[in-house]
Amino acid sequence: MVELRVLGAVEVVAGGTRLDIGHARQRDVLAALLLDVGRAVPVDRLIDRVWGERPPRQPKNSLYAYVSRLRALLSALDGVTIERERDGYLLVADPLVVDVHRFESLLRRARATADDHAALALYDEALALWRGTPLSDLDSPWVDGVRSELERKREAAVLDRDDLRLRTGAHAAVLDRPVGADAGGERAAAQRIEALFLDGRPADALREYERVRARLADELGADPGPRLRGLHERILTGGGTGPEPRQLPAAAPSFSGRTAELAALDRMLTRDGAVAVISGAGGLGKTWLAVRWATDHASRFPDGQLYVDLRGFDPAHEPVPAEHAVRGFLGALGVAPASIPPEPDGQAALYRSLTARRRLLVVLDNARDTRHVTPLLPGGPSCSVLVTSRHELGGLLTTHGASALPLRTLDEDQARELLAHKLGAARLTGEPEAAQEILDQCGGLALALAIVAARVAAEPRRRLAELAAELRESRLDALDTGELAASLRAVFDASYRSLSPAAASAFRLLGLVPTEDVGRAAAAALLGDARAVRVLCAAHLLEEHQPGRFRMHDLVKLYAAELVATTDDAATRLAASTRLFDHYLSAASAAMDRFSPHEPYLRPPVAGPRPSFASDEAARAWLDAERATMLALATSAPEALAGHVVRLSATLWRYLHIGAHHYEALALHTTALALTRPGTRERGFADQAVGMTLIFLGRFDTAAEHLAQALSLALRQRNDLLESMTRNGIATIEDVRGHRPAAREQLDLALAAARRTGHALLEGIALCNIGEHHRWCGDHPKAVQYLRQSGRIAEDLGSAGLGGPVLAALGSAYAGLGRPGEADDHFRRALEFARAGGNTNLEVTALNDLAATKSGAEAISLYEKALALARRSGHLRERALAQHGLGVAHRAAGNHAEAVSHLEAALAAYTELRAPEAEEIRGLLGGRVEPSRAGRSGGGLTSG
Repeated sequence: MVELRVLGAVEVVAGGTRLDIGHARQRDVLAALLLDVGRAVPVDRLIDRVWGERPPRQPKNSLYAYVSRLRALLSALDGVTIERERDGYLLVADPLVVDVHRFESLLRRARATADDHAALALYDEALALWRGTPLSDLDSPWVDGVRSELERKREAAVLDRDDLRLRTGAHAAVLDRPVGADAGGERAAAQRIEALFLDGRPADALREYERVRARLADELGADPGPRLRGLHERILTGGGTGPEPRQLPAAAPSFSGRTAELAALDRMLTRDGAVAVISGAGGLGKTWLAVRWATDHASRFPDGQLYVDLRGFDPAHEPVPAEHAVRGFLGALGVAPASIPPEPDGQAALYRSLTARRRLLVVLDNARDTRHVTPLLPGGPSCSVLVTSRHELGGLLTTHGASALPLRTLDEDQARELLAHKLGAARLTGEPEAAQEILDQCGGLALALAIVAARVAAEPRRRLAELAAELRESRLDALDTGELAASLRAVFDASYRSLSPAAASAFRLLGLVPTEDVGRAAAAALLGDARAVRVLCAAHLLEEHQPGRFRMHDLVKLYAAELVATTDDAATRLAASTRLFDHYLSAASAAMDRFSPHEPYLRPPVAGPRPSFASDEAARAWLDAERATMLALATSAPEALAGHVVRLSATLWRYLHIGAHHYEALALHTTALALTRPGTRERGFADQAVGMTLIFLGRFDTAAEHLAQALSLALRQRNDLLESMTRNGIATIEDVRGHRPAAREQLDLALAAARRTGHALLEGIALCNIGEHHRWCGDHPKAVQYLRQSGRIAEDLGSAGLGGPVLAALGSAYAGLGRPGEADDHFRRALEFARAGGNTNLEVTALNDLAATKSGAEAISLYEKALALARRSGHLRERALAQHGLGVAHRAAGNHAEAVSHLEAALAAYTELRAPEAEEIRGLLGGRVEPSRAGRSGGGLTSG
């Protein structure tokens, strides 16, 4: 048998023989590992524990030597070894062979045991492990701290054991315990006084009480506490004042984390008479937190602790009525059944009277609402109350001054710690990817993690990867052990069943929201009533995680989605989805009127009331916040909402284009295209939108097909707006590929069509594109001529959307005319427009064009910024230009490797685009040509 000891001198005993474990420093190392058996101790922490502030010159070498000797010593023992972890060492052994861990295990069992005699035997066994002062042969600041903590635990165990001795009639053993000056404080003094009284020595008990009272008065200026005063009264009267209830359930030892929340409860319950409410969704660990805190602070409440599980949200039982709980409390306080008043009001009054002068902790677990709690609040200012509920209990906070502790999900570190505590760290490190996926799928929900751990414990040979795959396929099914208390669906169902019919309907409908959160106005539109949002937040089924934005935990969201699919009929679901889509169409149209006020002709009309936005910035912020939801709603919409999808595509076209959200734009516009009928105006504009988006993504051939179909329809229907927009796109492809005459023809026709529409902004766009075309052809004077015409239109309209690109294009034209000062000024103003308006397309274009006028480090810095934006947005043409420029700039700076890397990337992009620059790149890489200043030869505004 192997014994590893620290409760005395540090020792290793095998088969009754004590082994030589070396000098003090080596014993320090062993002690540090023993105290954290089964957990890796980082090297830096070991060094700090062993040497403190005076480590040797090479502490890691010394530590390695000590560990090597200890490993050799322990190698002869079965089941004990020291393993190297990534950043430390791990002592592998059954924790119960280490006396301090066996001590703590026995204490936990004792405190969880209902039978007093059995618990007493466990306390005796635990305290018998102590052989003297812990770590008695070691001396360091760390050892001193550990020793103090261990001795504090031993003293607490002795006091707990003596309380049991008094309850079981073993008061003589309490009297046999040596009496120290202050050992155990008031609690120990009360135990000794009670033991004297039970031993038939009331005079000695009174003398002891007087001695303690005088000492408290002299040293602390304080009176004896309630327990001592109550004993004094019992002795004087020769009777008792009733039992001290100890009703707390055993605190689960396996839970971890919640350090901040325990500290918050410390603050909330500092004063007598305080009330604290732990609220949160089911499965977060509210009960554990309450019982853990109450157990750790039991000594603060010398008159006892009352506990009741009110079962307010129990999946298998009805809530416990408050009057039943009151009768249970009266019995625990020593009231005989015959003396309990028959009426609930009389029972509550007696309960308040009995608690008025006592220092009790009352734990009311799983309360349904404030009315469930109020009759159970004790009388007088000396009792403290701790309540847990899935409801926020706003009435209790308002009328009784309760403190609120809303419980959130565990963060990733806490969740990992909990899972490692239950499964073992080695299990997680053995399958890191599966462990991470399990953590992600559980979403920080303590019950979900506990269910996972239980399933692993039931099937220890099962790989974590298999469980992760099951969670991936069907999370709610996987998070079910077959028992109601350990089923996530059952927990959620209990909360759901507590809702009113209207709130329950709202909860289900929120399962239709396709993204993780929803705005207040959108939720109100979906539900048809904004009040339900507040009700669901109070029930902790919904959370306002940002001002005005609400979300469900993703596991709760899955449950809601299941319910709405099985409970509500298709017509109800469609009606709700239609209300939600109508809201987004209306708000998006209003936001776009702010975002692009001169292009109302691009957007289909929207019926009904529309919201107003206080500023352009507010409209842009709304679009950014709701983009993901609108896109998800459109791409998952039923066929009945096809018209909504098509209108949303047309409404958001310019916003997605300006912000360079090209991948999202392609998903939306492609979905809309599939929902339009051939030969319709909507089909033409959807083809144009898809084609223009594909241009940015560098898929020119497919883009040209869509634009050709759009142009054909525009000409058949004599739709000048669609014709102008489409020809601008076709011209871009021709220009990028070096087909100048064809591009010029398309641009001239686009301008003519724009003028026929009478839309000034459309004409300004066409003029800007023609100006850019002349600049790419090297005719800078003509470029300036067209660009100034476009600029005057932008100025007349007050359009930053047109004015910004014009400024950037003029910057390049003035650079071509040898006027660098004017060029820099125009580029600076263009970038200001781009960044203020969130115009990512303009920003990347202006950065590339400005970089083309610079050299050296300045050019490299500008090209790198442009490259980052182009990569993020998927803009293949701008990425090619940035990498081309970086290749030339790095080559000029003598950075050969960087130059080659960027030029090869530019070559691949130019080849995909079939752009003529590809040939120049091949020459540069082959050393056949000298580099020219990188710059665009096509691909301008590409908007209509």
